[in-house]
Amino acid sequence: MTNPNYDCSRVVEIEDEPRHHLVIANEYVRAFAVEVGPHERTLCHHHPNDYLIYVASAAEIISAARDEEPKRLNYADGECELSRAGLTHVVENLGDQPFRNVVVELLAAASTLRRGLAPQKISGDAEVRQVFDDMRAAIFEIEVEPGAELAVAGPAVVASPYGNELTPDALGDVEVKHNSICDLAWIAADREATLFGCWKQAVSLLVFRVGSTEANASIGSVLREPLKSLCAHAKEE
Repeated sequence: MTNPNYDCSRVVEIEDEPRHHLVIANEYVRAFAVEVGPHERTLCHHHPNDYLIYVASAAEIISAARDEEPKRLNYADGECELSRAGLTHVVENLGDQPFRNVVVELLAAASTLRRGLAPQKISGDAEVRQVFDDMRAAIFEIEVEPGAELAVAGPAVVASPYGNELTPDALGDVEVKHNSICDLAWIAADREATLFGCWKQAVSLLVFRVGSTEANASIGSVLREPLKSLCAHAKEE
């Protein structure tokens, strides 16, 4: 039975939900910068595609799926997973800080992509941590020191959810889509960009690698303790 406190009698698509900002859209992916303010809630919205989610701020929320009882969930900064299509829900942020995350939808054509090489350090100081790996995609956290250079192969989405701008110096001729929540950039298949540490301090960035390779075609493991699907109401209390 639908909880009257979380009305899903009217459902909007995710791109029409005002706290989900569609920043990148092409035939392979749609990438959203998401922020639910303190003590705010989203409209009831539908996720029509499988999607990667990376949580960029610890939060306590309520996820109220249509025709289910609302669930109270706790998320830590850096949790990530691949969620399946079909979830329709309202999200309420119970905390005093914004609930911020990055959502990268995998469209049907993404299954035709071959994944490029993992981010590789060229010079300087940088740390690359793979935090998620699945047959269809992988996520890397990158810590970039000033002056460092890394090679980032497409197809991939680069994101800056921690307040760092992706300036033209950071990714060369790769187009950056600026957003007040999170800058995002798409590196096309068969392309490689040089990520340059053009900031005055170390910054944290994300790389969502899309597509499969023969080497990881049988991999379905999550390298970090998995964030259970919002469909299953992860970390219930």
